Amino acid sequence: METIKITAATAQEALEEVREKLGPEAVVLNVRQLSANGVAKLWSKPRVEVQAGRPEARPNEKEALKQIAGKVEQLERELHARPQPAAVGPNFPPKLLGMMREAHGEKNGCGLSPAVKILEGMGLLPSHSRWLSGIARNHLGGTKPRNTGEEMGQVRDALTDYCHDVAVRHELPGNPARILVGTPGTGKTTTLCKWITRESLSGNQPVRVWRLDGPSPNTAEFLNVHGELLQVPIERTFDNADKVPVDTLKFVDLPGVAAGDTAGLEELGRQLRFFAPAQVLLTLNVAYDLGTLLSHARFFSALPLSGLVLTHMDEEPRLSKCWNLMLGTQLPVVHLSGGQNVPGDFRPGLPEQLFDDWLTGEEGA
Repeated sequence: METIKITAATAQEALEEVREKLGPEAVVLNVRQLSANGVAKLWSKPRVEVQAGRPEARPNEKEALKQIAGKVEQLERELHARPQPAAVGPNFPPKLLGMMREAHGEKNGCGLSPAVKILEGMGLLPSHSRWLSGIARNHLGGTKPRNTGEEMGQVRDALTDYCHDVAVRHELPGNPARILVGTPGTGKTTTLCKWITRESLSGNQPVRVWRLDGPSPNTAEFLNVHGELLQVPIERTFDNADKVPVDTLKFVDLPGVAAGDTAGLEELGRQLRFFAPAQVLLTLNVAYDLGTLLSHARFFSALPLSGLVLTHMDEEPRLSKCWNLMLGTQLPVVHLSGGQNVPGDFRPGLPEQLFDDWLTGEEGA
């Protein structure tokens, strides 16, 4: 990625220069305030430094499908490799042995299609594998694929179509407030800073943010510092009678609630009613093990959740967790976030891209 640093009097001026040099597709990587040195502080105003980059062009749909087909062919060659599985001994990893047995026609007892069996070997939970085999067979009238590559494409279409249906079911009308909930330490406030940076700088959207106390005090002072840098006011009280313009994006920062703290969860639920209807997003740290994440999701399911935000993506290469969480909670993955830099890595949870990255990434290797 080509990157540049721009220093200007305001963040808006810096952004305009970034767009002039890198074009409208430029991505803001970091924003920080620069203070004058020495006695110059007495008369000089702080300046803003913006680091931005031009992302590499992503493959289009046709190229992405071509990459998937190549990956499937590679997996098929591995599955059909000689010698036979019974003769190769226990040194092969269990995942590859299972794939090889399936390819050589052994009965797996679940009636899984070969493509779904590969995804199960890459981390998809068995219960989700059986369900996916069923909907893939019925997709597009049950057209039978000619090979594993076509079957994988059919599985991709069936799964991503289902994800879009889940997202539509949880859509809210108008411009609801965005509220991130979850346990302490999942990165809710950091993710919120990334989100408001993207919207206020790249999207040119008016933004209002409320940093409120919840069952416990909200100690996220750095949110105020970041808001001052972006010239976005961070408010400490919320008045439901306040008429916010319809085009203004509203964000609410609340303290985390520990899993198992039922009293704290009940208090959080009462607080959320003041903002209804609101897009309440469960924030999960994907570096935790899957059992813990599903346990947290069950605990917070008492709230009116609209989707998931998955953080610390830079620490977890197993993208199967994303699919297991989405299928286990029946909630769309709205955003993915990685790293501590603001705005840093923050992107929408597009199911097509997530599937392609899963199949062609480290887990698929």
